[in-house]
Amino acid sequence: MIKAIFFDMGGVLLPLHLDKCIEAYRNIAGFKDVDKYLDPCHQRGIFLDMEAGRIGMAQFIEECLRHCTPGTTPETILRCHDQFFGTPAPEDVALVKELGQKYDIFLLSNNNELSMTLHIPNFERAGLPLDKTFKKMFLSHEMKLLKPDPEIYRLAIEGSGHKAQECLFIDDSLANVDGALAAGMHAVLYRPQTDNLRILITDTLNQLNA
Repeated sequence: MIKAIFFDMGGVLLPLHLDKCIEAYRNIAGFKDVDKYLDPCHQRGIFLDMEAGRIGMAQFIEECLRHCTPGTTPETILRCHDQFFGTPAPEDVALVKELGQKYDIFLLSNNNELSMTLHIPNFERAGLPLDKTFKKMFLSHEMKLLKPDPEIYRLAIEGSGHKAQECLFIDDSLANVDGALAAGMHAVLYRPQTDNLRILITDTLNQLNA
């Protein structure tokens, strides 16, 4: 019986617009080779270091500016980075709220301090405040671990207060889904361009709770 649901953030609850973000960094900030660092699921270089908690937002911005046109400001970096993310869809907001009435819901996300600075007001505006919606957020930059490292799943399961077999995890990365399965969780791959999130989760829960 499922008692807890873990959501990935980007690609599941937040639409990702990688091309728009790369274009903004290139054309607004002058970061010409930014495509070498940015990826929908797994970043590289300074972006990876920030996501893994090896550097904070201030150091990231300082390093990022070295790649940018002279005179680029930290505010410009934030504006460019914000192009990566869409807004939570109303139907997904409603789904998460409904699930929260029946299950303990958590976030388990490869994320970073800069993105969270943008996500918190984004989710608030969408009617899904992060601090009130999720029982706990397991974020890579705070845990200094990245999915699919087995330890991040172990700590998330332990922190949820539930057994692994009582947990369902939803992610848009097959590697991350496989990592959750290896940790003993139930897990399902969400394909943003193909799947309906409500149908996917409802059907999965019906099968697991039958």
